Amino acid sequence: MTTHQLYKDVLLDHYRHPRNKGNLDGARVVGRGSNPRCGDEIEVGLFSHGNMLDRVQFRGRGCSICIAAASMMSEALSGRSKTEAAQLSVVMHRWFGNGNGAKVEPTPPALEALSAVREYPARRKCVMLCWEALSEALFALDQTLRPL
Repeated sequence: MTTHQLYKDVLLDHYRHPRNKGNLDGARVVGRGSNPRCGDEIEVGLFSHGNMLDRVQFRGRGCSICIAAASMMSEALSGRSKTEAAQLSVVMHRWFGNGNGAKVEPTPPALEALSAVREYPARRKCVMLCWEALSEALFALDQTLRPL
């Protein structure tokens, strides 16, 4: 099995069995993102105290890549600080940005499977929708964490 196929399998698993998907009642803040071109809609809720994100949860509907990306993001960020979450969001925006898509900083291994999507520029928005919602939520939580 190739690495590329393994990454696709990981994405499918996160789509079929999304982690941290559910009700956002009790979230300190909720960020929203939508992509009218394909109908993806995601809300990201941050459950936090102090500087720590106890839990990152999401709800919404979307394509397999959108849901898998939100699931993977929520796993990677739960238990991290707000600052770490904001820094990882910047890394993801650089990695999936409009430029050459070069990965500038290392990403957590839990997000590495998203590299399978990078070769499809039309699907990059599907990955980044949850990260955009996260940036909005982080900014609402702490104005020093400016959105991208």
